Amino acid sequence: MKKIVCLITLTILAFLSACKHPEQPSVNLFFTADIEGVFWARPEPQYSNEVTGGLSVLKAFLDKQTTPFLLLDGGNWFAQTPEGTLTQGAYFNSAAAALPYAGRLFTEQDLAYGWDSLSKIIKTSPAPFVLSNVTLNNGKLPAGAKPYLLQEVGGYKIGVIGLISPLALANKQRMDAISIYPEIEAARQAVQQLRDQGAQVIVALTALNTSGDDYSITEAELAEEVEGIDVILISNLDREAAEVTRQGKTLLVYPGARLDGVGQVKLFFNKNGELTDAQFQDMALYRRDYGENTDVLAQIENVRRAVQAPMNHQIGRSEKKLTGNLNAESSLGDWAADCLRKWAKADAAIVNSAALRDVLPKGQVTQYDLYKVYPYADHVTLLTMRGDALLHALEAELSVIDNFAQIAGLQVRYNPALPAGRRVLSVLVNNKPLQLRGTYRVAITDHMLAGGAGHDAFIDSLEFKNTQVEMRTVLRLCLTSTKVNAAPQGGRWSAQP
Repeated sequence: MKKIVCLITLTILAFLSACKHPEQPSVNLFFTADIEGVFWARPEPQYSNEVTGGLSVLKAFLDKQTTPFLLLDGGNWFAQTPEGTLTQGAYFNSAAAALPYAGRLFTEQDLAYGWDSLSKIIKTSPAPFVLSNVTLNNGKLPAGAKPYLLQEVGGYKIGVIGLISPLALANKQRMDAISIYPEIEAARQAVQQLRDQGAQVIVALTALNTSGDDYSITEAELAEEVEGIDVILISNLDREAAEVTRQGKTLLVYPGARLDGVGQVKLFFNKNGELTDAQFQDMALYRRDYGENTDVLAQIENVRRAVQAPMNHQIGRSEKKLTGNLNAESSLGDWAADCLRKWAKADAAIVNSAALRDVLPKGQVTQYDLYKVYPYADHVTLLTMRGDALLHALEAELSVIDNFAQIAGLQVRYNPALPAGRRVLSVLVNNKPLQLRGTYRVAITDHMLAGGAGHDAFIDSLEFKNTQVEMRTVLRLCLTSTKVNAAPQGGRWSAQP
C-alpha cells in the first residue's frame, strides 16, 4: 500500500513539475538581425564549412515548426555584400516576402543611403517597421511603420516595440526628414499602452549600439530603467556569435550576424496566462537538416544574378590563386596585409583572417571577386603604438582562435609550446629589431580596434585615426595599381622549438 501511495505521490509531483515548466514552450519568438546582405545558404567556416543559413533555409525551417511563433527582424540587412549594398537593402522586400515576418526595425547601418532610400523600403516592406521613438518631422509615422505591435500568437497577446538610438543620426547625410526621440521615455509610453491593451509579454527590438560611441543607452540600462520589458532582441552589433544574458527579469538576446542561424526565444506561460520563463537557443540553419524553400531560393537567385551582372568587369589580375587560412599565415592574408601597409604608408599592418572570406582567383579578378574576398565595410584605422604595446598585441594575437593575424612589415619568431604571454621570442619591424620604447605607425581596421573576433589588444595605443576608407577600397586600389598581382613573400610568422 505504501509503495502505491509513494508511486502516486511521485506521479503527482512529476505532473506538477511538468505543468510548471513543460518541455515544449507555449510560443516561440524567432529573431534575425545583422543579416548584412548575406541572405543565401553557403559553406560556413564556423560550422566546418557545412552549407548553412540564408532566407530559403530559414523558410524551410519555419515550415517545419509545430509550436505557434512570431518572427521578427532587427535590421542592418545590407551592409556587407554587393547584393545588399547595390540594392540598398531592397532585396529583403522581394527575397523575404514569403517569410512570415511580423515586424522589422532599421539600424544606424541602414541609414547609409539617406531617408529617401530607406523610406521607400519601409513603405513597400511586406512586414511593418516597428518605430516607437522615430517619426517624421511633422510628428507622423512613416508610411509602412507602426509605433508598436500587438500580436495574438497561440492564444497569447505579445506586444512589440522598436527603439533606435538618437545618436544613430550623428553625421548622417540626407536624414533631415526624421526625428529620433530619447529611448527610455518612448519605451515607457509604448509599454504602458501595450499593457493597457492586454499584452501578456513585451518584446523590445533595439538598435541602441552606435559605431564609435560610448554614450548610447545600453540594453541593460533599458531593462533596468523601463519596467515591464520581458525580452530585448538586440541588433547592430556585427558579431558572428549569438549572445544571451539577463538584466533582472529581462532576457537580452543577440542572434549573431549574417544569418547562419536564427535566434529562438521560448516563452512559457502558466494556466493563468502569465509568462513564467523565457529561454534562448541559437538554432544553426543547416541545409542538410531543413532543405531550402524553392520559391524563396528562386527570388534569391534573381537578386544575385541582377547584381552580379554589372560587377563582372575586370579590375585586375593575379598570377596565382591566393587562399586564406583561419589558423595560420596565408598567401591571401600576406597579400591583404601588404596592400594595407603600402596604402597606409605604415611601419606595419595587421589583418584578421576571418575577414577574408573567399579565394582571390588566378587570372582575371572582377569587382565581384573582390567583394567575395572581403565582404565587410571595415574602415582602415591608423595607430601610433609604443614598441612594448605592439609586442603585447602580437603576443595576444597568438591566443586568438580561428582568426590568425596576417601581418606585413613584421617578422615574428615564436614558440607555441611556451605559456601565453611568453611565446613571442623576437620581432623585426622593417628588418630591424623592435624597440620597446620606440613608436610605430600600425594600420589595422576599426573592427579589430573594437575587439572584433578576439582582437582586443590594440586599444593600448597612443593615437587612433579612423580614415573612413574601406579596407575593400584599399584592396581594389592594390589590384588596379599594377597590371599583374604577384604572389606575396611568406614566412612572416616563424614557429621555433
